[in-house]
Amino acid sequence: MAKTLSATFGLLCAIAGACAPVTAFAQDDEFVPETLTVKAEMDPGPNVFVNVQNWSGGPSVGYIYSADDLTRKGSVSGGSQSHFTISRDGTTAYMASGYYPRYDSGDGEHVLQIFDVATNTLTKEIPIPYKLAQYTDDLSLLQLSADETFAFVQNGTPATSVTVVDLVKGEVTQEVPSPGCFGIYPLLEGIGFSAICNDGAFTTFVLSDDGATFESQKSQTIFDPDADPIYLSSDRAEGDLLFISYHGNVYRLSDTGGVIKKLSVTPIAEGVEGNWGTSGYTVVTYNEANGILFVPMASEHHDGSHYHGSEEVWAYDLRNKALLYRSPLADLVGIAVTDGAEPELYGFSLKNSMVYKFEVDPLARFAAKQVAEHSVDGFATTLMVSP
Repeated sequence: MAKTLSATFGLLCAIAGACAPVTAFAQDDEFVPETLTVKAEMDPGPNVFVNVQNWSGGPSVGYIYSADDLTRKGSVSGGSQSHFTISRDGTTAYMASGYYPRYDSGDGEHVLQIFDVATNTLTKEIPIPYKLAQYTDDLSLLQLSADETFAFVQNGTPATSVTVVDLVKGEVTQEVPSPGCFGIYPLLEGIGFSAICNDGAFTTFVLSDDGATFESQKSQTIFDPDADPIYLSSDRAEGDLLFISYHGNVYRLSDTGGVIKKLSVTPIAEGVEGNWGTSGYTVVTYNEANGILFVPMASEHHDGSHYHGSEEVWAYDLRNKALLYRSPLADLVGIAVTDGAEPELYGFSLKNSMVYKFEVDPLARFAAKQVAEHSVDGFATTLMVSP
C-alpha cells in the first residue's frame, strides 16, 4: 500500500512538473492571525467636500478629500437627492436627503443627518417634513444660522417654504412659508435668512431666538428676472452678499437692517469680445485677502447655456473693477477658492466627474494652474473647502 501511494505521488509530481517540499511545523509554534484595523480618525488638515446626490435611488455621498493633494480621506452618506453643508470650522457635516422604500410609490421620509467629519460617523438624525426640494444641489438649499444653532432646509412641493431645525434640541421648530421665493442666505447676525423672489426682489425673514416665530420684509426690485436673471450661487465680500447674473453682472447687496439693499452692479464681461457669460452651478467664489472674484465663463452665451461647463475661469478684481486674468480651465461647473493671501482654487467637472486643485499666482494676475485631481464617481455640482 505504501509503495502504491509513493508511486502515485511521484506520478502526480511528474505530471505537475514540480513538487514543493513538505515543511514540518513544531507543535509548539503558535499561529498568529492577522488583525485588521480601522483608523479612528482621518488625517488632520484642511478638506474639500463634494456632494454626490445620487438620483438613481441609492445613497448620496459626501466625499472628503485632502485640500493639499486631493487624496480621498473619507466619506459620509445619506439618502437620495441630498443637500449638503459644513460647519464654519469644518468639523461637522450636515446632509438633508430622502429615503424611499418603494422608490416611486408608497411612503417616504426626509431627514437631516449630522456627521462628525473626523471619524465620518453619524452623530444625530432629525426627521424633517416630507417637503425637501428635490433639485440639483446648490449651497443655498441647506444652510446654518449665524451662530450655527439652527439649520434652514429648502422645501419645494412645488410650494416653497423653509424648514427651521433647532440643532441643539434636535427638533423642527416651524415651517416658514416663502411663496415665490427660493434659496437660503443666512444673516450674519441673529437668526434669519433672505430668499430670492421671482419678481426680482428679495424677502428677508428674521426669526425669534427660539426659532418658533418670524417677521418678514420684502426689498425693492434688485434685478430684472427676464432681462438679467441671477444664479442661486452666492458668496460674501467684506460682509456683503455677491450674486452674479447669467450675463456676467455682479450684484453686490447688503442684508443688514433686516432687508436687502442693492449696493452696486458690476458687468465683468463688458467690452470683452465673444459674447461671454457665466457658466455652471456654483459660480461665485471670492478671495477675501486680495478682493478677487473667480467666475467660470463661456463664450457665445445664450438662453439655456448658463449651466454648461466653463471654457475659462476669470479672476476679477472687484475692488478696482478690473479683469485680471482668464485661465483656460474647461468644463468646470463648480468652483471654490480659499481666503488666504495665496489663494488655492478648486473645481469640479461634470463632464468627467473629476475634482481639481489649481494653484493661483498673485504675482501673475491670479492665473490658475492645475496641480492635482481625483475622480468623484457621481453627479455633483457643489464643493466646499474647510479650514
